[in-house]
Amino acid sequence: MFEPMLVEGEVFTKRELLAFSREKIKDPGVPLWKKEIFSFIALFLDPDGGPVIQKSSGSTGDPKSFTLSREAMIQSAERTLRFFNLRRGECALLSLPVDYIAGKMMVVRALLGGLDLILAEPSSRPLQNLSGAVGFAAMVPLQIEESLNHGDPLERVSKLIIGGGELHPATREKLSSMAEPEVYETFGMTETYTHFALKRINGPEREPRFKLLEGVRVGLDHRGCLEVEVPGITSGPLVTNDLVEINTKGDGFSWLGRFDNLINSGGIKIIPELLEEQVGECIGHECLVLPEPDRKLGNRLVLVVEFEGNDPPVDDWLDLIRDKLSTYELPRRIVTTPALPRNRSMKPDRTSARKLLL
Repeated sequence: MFEPMLVEGEVFTKRELLAFSREKIKDPGVPLWKKEIFSFIALFLDPDGGPVIQKSSGSTGDPKSFTLSREAMIQSAERTLRFFNLRRGECALLSLPVDYIAGKMMVVRALLGGLDLILAEPSSRPLQNLSGAVGFAAMVPLQIEESLNHGDPLERVSKLIIGGGELHPATREKLSSMAEPEVYETFGMTETYTHFALKRINGPEREPRFKLLEGVRVGLDHRGCLEVEVPGITSGPLVTNDLVEINTKGDGFSWLGRFDNLINSGGIKIIPELLEEQVGECIGHECLVLPEPDRKLGNRLVLVVEFEGNDPPVDDWLDLIRDKLSTYELPRRIVTTPALPRNRSMKPDRTSARKLLL
């Protein structure tokens, strides 16, 4: 591992940082969130300190705890450092808790690449008190939402990656028009030690699909779901529940939806996420496509539209989408709600939304 290492402008050798971290852990004046960071730094730097335990995301099945390999963490960090061409001394903002893999990996990238690790208390507004420029930062959608809503200085970040949830379309639109920072959407999971693919979503170099990091290989299983193999991290192909379309070169893919959300209506399998994107563009409102039991079809489609007001133009919406969708894709009824339910990751909460159909 390279030396020196930097934390908040202070320069350390590996041995010095290990001793410094242990001192901070014992210091009663250090807040708990910082102690957690220094506890991880000490654990990572000391192979004799015990295993690094992480709870999985549940992307490939039920969540479970497993041991992270320090060598695999280093390989993952190196891929990201090379992809973004991050240089020694650049500031890296840690705004995610280290009990998540994304927080741990931000620390490892900084230590390995000689980046100056800036510590921010995990909150919905990590840039609120930012005074200088940041070369690299990772945030979740909620932090992006709040930063934009309060006018926090996102432009002080040079390269920003966003993961851990789904960006609201309105937020994505705001980001797409920003000149700074370079904004990338990530694709990954705990089992792959965070992202293995990235997609630029703003600027002249914005991309239509996710681009694989160096050495990553992908394929499809019998369901059309993504299989991914990351050298040095996964032991063979890792099967997910993500429906994707791989490009002809095999170096990228488009995300279509989740296999868990597939709707079987009259024997036709429908990916609701794709349908929602089409309908949303037609009617100009956020929406969800949900299944409702039907004696004849098994499931029929119900469109839930985010609309504030007492007189939704349902007939106009149907006219707009009728020319765009096939017969089996047309909703059998439309329900409106002032706000679509979303979880903490800003992903649509389909379970809660189904209550709107009652």
